[in-house]
Amino acid sequence: MKILIVRLTALGDIIHSAVVLQFIKSRIKDIQIDWLIEETWKDILENHPHINKIHTIDLKSLKDELDISKISPLYARLREIGNENYDFIIDMQGLLKSAIISKVIGAKNIHGFSYSSAKEGLSALFYTSTSSISYSENKIWRNAKLINDSLKIAISFDDILKKEKHLFFYKTGKAIFNEKDIDIIFVVGSSMAQKNYPKEKFLEIARELTDRKISVIWGNSGEFETGRWLEQRCERLKLAPKMELDDLKRYISHASIVIGNDTGPTHIAWALNVPSLILFGMTPPEQMIETEINKFLKSSSAVSHRHLNKNDVSIGEIRASDALIEIYKILNK
Repeated sequence: MKILIVRLTALGDIIHSAVVLQFIKSRIKDIQIDWLIEETWKDILENHPHINKIHTIDLKSLKDELDISKISPLYARLREIGNENYDFIIDMQGLLKSAIISKVIGAKNIHGFSYSSAKEGLSALFYTSTSSISYSENKIWRNAKLINDSLKIAISFDDILKKEKHLFFYKTGKAIFNEKDIDIIFVVGSSMAQKNYPKEKFLEIARELTDRKISVIWGNSGEFETGRWLEQRCERLKLAPKMELDDLKRYISHASIVIGNDTGPTHIAWALNVPSLILFGMTPPEQMIETEINKFLKSSSAVSHRHLNKNDVSIGEIRASDALIEIYKILNK
């Protein structure tokens, strides 16, 4: 059997979709799994032993530049992918764009979320079969449901709790960091300012973690400035070097614990079976599944899974002292 998984974006969602690969491979030994992803995020899946081929497209530039001349090359690219003659396409994105892309690529069987289950219900019109599961259900479990229904296998909740790591990286790379310097990692940024834990509270946590090395990872100027602000106020805290995705995976793999916002790097820790504490405010904690070493704290605000409140800055309500309690519990396991 030859299948194509369509999950284009975003970083955390791709990570949580990829957990199913190990279970597909263990149940269907001769299956070939390909993946379609936005070019920007390709490196997160590089080196994965269960992915035969990673196909990429560049929808982002088409959207950003509003260049209709790119539509024809995109269509040709999708038809080229369709020449792979897939038995199954599984759309794990649940958006109208991903459903149309799946249809253009073409397969006898195209599976996705039902009208009431998808983020964009009209996507269901382009599938030959669908899965029904509440949109407010845990995202990782929603992914497992798609795979179970389409491929007729049984991934259980217990399987996910006992998962093997499901991100991979080159064993050696450029010497941009010393593994011995990595201990506790702070993730201070995210895609939205409202999701970010206050830097003052990160500082409270850092000052209590005596005799521990702390590094701040960053990917843009705002995160760099937050890290620099912290570095200037806590001598044991240092900015990590600027990293590409492969180096970031390798860097996180050496951490004692990763602490931070609901964003890609904290979910990388979950995927690598590295201890973590994720802080949730405006977004639902159903973005992850807790394990013995991966925990979360959520503010008191109610969250609508379909309609996030962009005025919700309740993440700042989470006390640094409560975070420290969870951090020590995880470190002591």
